[in-house]
Amino acid sequence: MGIVVPYETYTMERPKVCTTASSEARRLTSFPPFPAPLVYKKPQAFQTRPIARVLLSCIALLLVSGVTRGKAPMPRPPMPSPPCADTSAAPYAFDHPEAVFKLPRALREISGLTVLDSLRLGAIQDEAGTLFILDARTGVVTERKKFGKDGDYEGLERVDHRVFVLRSDGALFEIADWRAPKLVVTKHRTRLSSKYDTEGLGYDAARRRLLIACKEYPGKKLKRHRAVYAFDLTTNALLDAPVFTIPTKEMPALSGESALNRRLRRLFGSVFDMSDFKPSALAVHPVTGRVYVLSSVRKMILVLTPEGAVSDVWALPKKRFPQPEGLTFLPDGTLFISNEGGGKRATLLRFAYHPGTEDTGP
Repeated sequence: MGIVVPYETYTMERPKVCTTASSEARRLTSFPPFPAPLVYKKPQAFQTRPIARVLLSCIALLLVSGVTRGKAPMPRPPMPSPPCADTSAAPYAFDHPEAVFKLPRALREISGLTVLDSLRLGAIQDEAGTLFILDARTGVVTERKKFGKDGDYEGLERVDHRVFVLRSDGALFEIADWRAPKLVVTKHRTRLSSKYDTEGLGYDAARRRLLIACKEYPGKKLKRHRAVYAFDLTTNALLDAPVFTIPTKEMPALSGESALNRRLRRLFGSVFDMSDFKPSALAVHPVTGRVYVLSSVRKMILVLTPEGAVSDVWALPKKRFPQPEGLTFLPDGTLFISNEGGGKRATLLRFAYHPGTEDTGP
């Protein structure tokens, strides 16, 4: 790393020749002139480049700070989460849900939520083709309806009496009437594939289209972005280009990054990069028309204006949101967020809506 290694000095000497021997002997034992001797110079001190000095200083500081009161050096701390905007300005008290419901084991892998009516929610899980109907007041499952075979179902959204289910490979399943005793289902192709890993599904009523958020690949020439595509419900076709793109490279600045974190991110690169912002759900706010994008990986909510500009970024407390995967709103703005259970039971959280200065409308 640009460090000069110290070594000793060596000089090659010319062999001695006997001065009393004959001229013939001197000729046979003489050597041609040597080139200039190879000399290794021993430096007085280590020489380092500026970046090496910086790294050595950082290492020394860490070692010194890790030894306190005779204890061994402290272990390397976990990577800090990127700083996000203060949630005190958010219209929801994410630390204080209005209600918390524990869901049955059949919904341990809950992956999508939607509002069916003022009293009922719809839910799916990412392993079985079953529509679960829940009581919005208690979180109790009141009914189960089979709509398809097992698969990786991730998004759910109601449009009038219809319900759409999104699979991770981009396929859309349209349930003609969720209230019917036997569900009639139509499958739509979207051109998106498992490479995109489609997870979020929302309804943009103003434009009569479904919004599809991609967790992974955003599309050509969209490196370091997350993309949201639109499925036109008039033509039943996916628009060619994404309607929203989220620049992950700019996420640290958008989320209120401190000067210290900015310097560390520039020095250590991807360690402080937020490119792993990966949408797991999205929904359009019924009051403001803004698009709420939930990221399970970073445990945060990003808010987009109807035009696609980022208006807010809020961190979610890890204690309340171990793995947030579903998001939906009641008409009055009441918010529901679901957490996958992992090794425990899944949970459903309800939050009251408190309009603030950030929600002044579209």
